[in-house]
Amino acid sequence: MILTNWPEGIKKTKQREAIWSVLTDATKPITALDIAETISDGTTWMSTIYRTLEMLETKGIITRTTIMGSDMAYYEITPHTHRHYAVCTKCGDMVPLHTCPVVEMPQELTDAGFTVTEHHLEIAGICQKCKQTK
Repeated sequence: MILTNWPEGIKKTKQREAIWSVLTDATKPITALDIAETISDGTTWMSTIYRTLEMLETKGIITRTTIMGSDMAYYEITPHTHRHYAVCTKCGDMVPLHTCPVVEMPQELTDAGFTVTEHHLEIAGICQKCKQTK
């Protein structure tokens, strides 16, 4: 279950509450620009959004992800289990995978005495919508 209540120990401001609301309503990772466009109240500056996202990330409340071949960062409330996504290379749409395709670590890592602390997997392809739009 993903955290949706106000994070403990974080000071509430109107802007932070608006950012938090967008994050908790999101069904997939979103960019700071997505957050700004959703809020669009004229009082929440991009600098405020970025500072809030950085603070929430530092506290481990949200996760920041970048997609292969893009400088854009995507944010989501940190799930209790890790997630992977398939990403459309044309429109950037993201499809969440509900299971981890990495069932076990490669034997080469075990043989080398390597301890895996985390992993990131990105699957790239073309979504159905983009395949139909030629």
